[in-house]
Amino acid sequence: MKLSVLAVQSFVQTCCLALVSVHGRAEQPCLHKAWLALNRADYSTAIEAANECIAEFGPKAFREQKSLQASGEKEPPIGSVDNVADKKKVFDRWAVNDVATAYFVKGRAAEHLFRSQKADRFRRSATEAYEAAAKLTFGRCWDPQGWFWSPSEGATDRLSALR
Repeated sequence: MKLSVLAVQSFVQTCCLALVSVHGRAEQPCLHKAWLALNRADYSTAIEAANECIAEFGPKAFREQKSLQASGEKEPPIGSVDNVADKKKVFDRWAVNDVATAYFVKGRAAEHLFRSQKADRFRRSATEAYEAAAKLTFGRCWDPQGWFWSPSEGATDRLSALR
């Protein structure tokens, strides 16, 4: 059976992208830790891990956001993205993706703490995190169900709920 070079190249690109999306999802270990903590309602650990990502990768993410805006680049799609090149382009922006998501996770964790403890410091923390996430409009988060969502839009929605 003969395979064309183009068919092999397409297969390799698809497999490589699948490995990135399943195993890494352009996600730093600190963000993975933040998600796990949020999902098990360990909100303090979620905030701590999100802060680690923000401190380490935040400056790069905001530079990337500014550069993309200045270049007139179109914001990446939300939802299912079938084109392998388009999907790769989104994943390649790992810093803005991960930092936007880290701010969103931090906001959700702080919001949970605010609602359970009624401490205004958590409301302020959630608000600040959501406001920062809202600024990273090029950030996307990969949902394991097979689509991208916008932490910026999610944060904007959560800000409305907090007010």
